[in-house]
Amino acid sequence: MYNLKVSVRGLLYTMRLMLCRRGFLAASVVAMFMLVGAVTAGAEEENFPEKFMLRFGGYTVTNADTVARLDANSLPAGVYIGFADTLGGDTRANVGRLDGLYRFNDKHGIGLSWYALRFTGSKSLSRDITWNGVTYPVNAQVDSKLNFDVYKLNYQYSVYHNDKVELGASIGFHVMHVFMGITANNINHSEGQAVTAPLPVLGLFADYKFTPRFSAFYNYQVFNINYQDKVSGGLQDFLFGLEYRLFRNFALGAAYNRFAMNMKAKGDNATLYLETKWNGGMLYGSVYF
Repeated sequence: MYNLKVSVRGLLYTMRLMLCRRGFLAASVVAMFMLVGAVTAGAEEENFPEKFMLRFGGYTVTNADTVARLDANSLPAGVYIGFADTLGGDTRANVGRLDGLYRFNDKHGIGLSWYALRFTGSKSLSRDITWNGVTYPVNAQVDSKLNFDVYKLNYQYSVYHNDKVELGASIGFHVMHVFMGITANNINHSEGQAVTAPLPVLGLFADYKFTPRFSAFYNYQVFNINYQDKVSGGLQDFLFGLEYRLFRNFALGAAYNRFAMNMKAKGDNATLYLETKWNGGMLYGSVYF
């Protein structure tokens, strides 16, 4: 009965993720066709003035919601633990974020991103929990950590562009290092699990210039993987921003990010199940060369 409840919960989460992923994909296609319609037929193409873009900003994550389960492979399945609800963990973080783009020519480019999130928690447990086969009893004072290190590298192909609009597709890797650990000093026990997974992603992107100085950009990436019962899961990453070119080589902007992921990673001794999502906002400066 217990395993059935866990399976149903995982199935419902997967269905929600698939529906959300399809919704964003549909919105991406609609947005791209709208941008194409906004461009007059037969508009002349022109070369991009810059080959290199570097964007750095303050990235604020809010409403972070993570549930996780760490099961010893030799023992029965445990229960999902809410990082915020059960462990008193943070739901907000402020970090720096770096994005870049190098264009080889008008059609081909390489994009990159990096940021690192650190969440901590501390709480006296209101119920028993099991983590990697170890039971932490009710009223135990538990400290917890949840870390995400994100590295993105992708190849971009510009399907269409002119002086106002660019539409394209991308393929690459979303490399995520995840660590979650629990420490209870009063019972002198600590357990943690780290996973690094290079996750293949496909994406769509668009840029539109309202004026020579004011523009918008859109980027959506998605993946779904199931590899030999070792790594499985899905991811979606949506980014939309507006920026204003103060000078030819410098712009200021603001962006909104929505991220959601579910993952299963099986190691030699334990298996980590993790489901996470958050909203993010960024104020940034960009340089162009």
